[in-house]
Amino acid sequence: MAERNTSRTRRKLKEYGLGLGVGGVSAVYGVYALMSQHAWLPGLRGGNSAVTGAHGVAVAVAYLAGGLYLLCRHFLDPRAKTDLGRGEAYLAETALLVVLIGCLVYVLLRVGTAG
Repeated sequence: MAERNTSRTRRKLKEYGLGLGVGGVSAVYGVYALMSQHAWLPGLRGGNSAVTGAHGVAVAVAYLAGGLYLLCRHFLDPRAKTDLGRGEAYLAETALLVVLIGCLVYVLLRVGTAG
């Protein structure tokens, strides 16, 4: 009985904590960063962690795509009732993951010129 409650607690934590919580906050920050044209990227030299220009847009899109991926994967996917709904969720997850990886590759290849 305790094992079932632990499993249920972990599932709810993944759905609401990781999916809705972290995913939602990341997606909202991605939209804000896109609108403000600069994003926060920790670990840059010089003490200024704000990234602007094309690099800032790429980081903002990465935040947005990553947040939407987490939201879709951990919150919406478990609620899909039919195979068609699961297929659509899987397609959306794959597309968001490709966008996220593309943005991260763009930023990582040009991290020396970011700032």
